[in-house]
Amino acid sequence: MNNKLNSLKVIIQSYFQGSSRTSLLVKNVFSSLILRGLGTAINFLFVPLVINFVNAERYGIWLTLSSVLTWFTLLDIGFGNGLRNKFSEAVALNDIKQQRKLVHTTAAVLILISTSIFILNVIFTDKIHWDEFLGVNVSYRTELQQLVFLLISFFSLQFIFQIYNPIQFALQKPAMIARTILVGNALGLIGILFLREFSEPSLFNLGFVVMGSNVLSIFLFTAYFFIVQRRDLIQNIEKPTLDTLGSIFSLGIKFFFLNIAYMVQFQTSNFLISKYFTPEKVTEFNIAFKLFSVASLVFGIVLSPVWSSVTNAQVNNDYTWIKKLIKKLLLIWSVIAVGSIIVLLLAPTIYNLWIGDIISVPFITSFGVLLIVLSNCFSSIYVSILNGMGKVNLQFYISIFVIIFFVPIAYFLSVKLEYGIFGICIAIVITNVNGLLVAPYQVYAEMRKNEKSPTKKVEISRDDAN
Repeated sequence: MNNKLNSLKVIIQSYFQGSSRTSLLVKNVFSSLILRGLGTAINFLFVPLVINFVNAERYGIWLTLSSVLTWFTLLDIGFGNGLRNKFSEAVALNDIKQQRKLVHTTAAVLILISTSIFILNVIFTDKIHWDEFLGVNVSYRTELQQLVFLLISFFSLQFIFQIYNPIQFALQKPAMIARTILVGNALGLIGILFLREFSEPSLFNLGFVVMGSNVLSIFLFTAYFFIVQRRDLIQNIEKPTLDTLGSIFSLGIKFFFLNIAYMVQFQTSNFLISKYFTPEKVTEFNIAFKLFSVASLVFGIVLSPVWSSVTNAQVNNDYTWIKKLIKKLLLIWSVIAVGSIIVLLLAPTIYNLWIGDIISVPFITSFGVLLIVLSNCFSSIYVSILNGMGKVNLQFYISIFVIIFFVPIAYFLSVKLEYGIFGICIAIVITNVNGLLVAPYQVYAEMRKNEKSPTKKVEISRDDAN
């Protein structure tokens, strides 16, 4: 087995051969493939176990509520992604003091926001009728109120520890994030197996096990990183300053709106399906998404170091490396697209082997999800490049369009034209205009501009203007 893994690593290295930056990228891609592969296997086991534990309707409610909770990740107002870019620049310039300033300023903001979230949770959660909000039976009201309070409480803790993720991305070590996710998923799977034996079907117990496992995992790895691996980041505490706050926020707020646009596209889908169709349809959509998102997962692993690697390359004015990287990523996308089409043809058999007759997934739903996945993978190449360059102004303006028009387009296609789930899939693809059209044009325009301009090192305070 070790010989086979080493052979695979050699093949990947031969394709991405080049600078030390490339070597680090390859190392993390290879490690992430293994870690995320194990995590995906756990997720595939997780689905039938949970459905059998709480039933298809409760699982649909769980997925919908999880989608709503994902919106809370936006409450960092883009500070995570702002930290990722600025910390990458500080690492490229080997500026330890600036790294500490960035970490301490971001941590202070996250703690303040987390405390506010918990206080609002205590005051307002019990006053909201979550059954009406999600469009489910009133019999779930008490159970949902207890579950939401639990999830938001856990989230307020996780919100602080999530500073670990942008730092690892900035260090070009996304494999460390994959490790954290894998451990959380493994603990969650063990918890579900325990619940199946010793607990009655309960959304509250499901939430406690799943969310609690994720919080425990990220807490342990965050503590280990700051106490053992990078103790220098917590020594000599740097007082947060307005300058540091402004440098993170000025870029982060643009990422904030980009994330809102992404959430509107992908996280409101479950809500719309539950609201205008049934919770079982949410389960149908998500089962298809889990199958085809394996392609997104694999491609996302390849892309995960790209953002911060591009930041490093730009600081060092290495645009030739970026151009070569784009060509290789497009080739990988083509291979993944062919593989995904084969999976579409085999989907009925795969569903049957995976979940049996628990729920049926129509071909049109699988096809719609496939279109989402392939378009998203393609667009993520150019969006990652632009994010790494800090060129987010144009993306910011387009995100406003997505935020305003996605829900009306999705409602029109799925409800008014009666295309159902497929209509929502098409709406997601249509509103991905930035990644499919604008971002590719902007990246190649940036390449041409830098071919004509004199070679010079990029300063850490470079302009974000496009």
